[in-house]
Amino acid sequence: MTLLDTAIDRYFSATNARNNQLAAECFDPDASVFDEGQQLTGLESIQLWLQQSQQKYQPLVQVLTAQHNYGEVWVKAKVSGQFQGSPIQLNYVFALQDGKISRLMIR
Repeated sequence: MTLLDTAIDRYFSATNARNNQLAAECFDPDASVFDEGQQLTGLESIQLWLQQSQQKYQPLVQVLTAQHNYGEVWVKAKVSGQFQGSPIQLNYVFALQDGKISRLMIR
């Protein structure tokens, strides 16, 4: 178990609970998400991405490590779900602003 910033911890908990509304509330209104070669900006786009990702993959995320680097939080996680090769290891890079996620990159 790792100690994460509240918004990040809430994001992973909400994602695992399939609560897209609560997950979206963890993001700043002007936040950006980079995932699967796409950049999404703003809450409306992020809410749609959360919904589509849940429907398509049904992901379950287990945080393996988390560390603070250069003003960001880097999280390594095991992700399982309805996709080929499950489970896989992904890296999440978060930037925070005023207690909310302002940027998320998933690689």
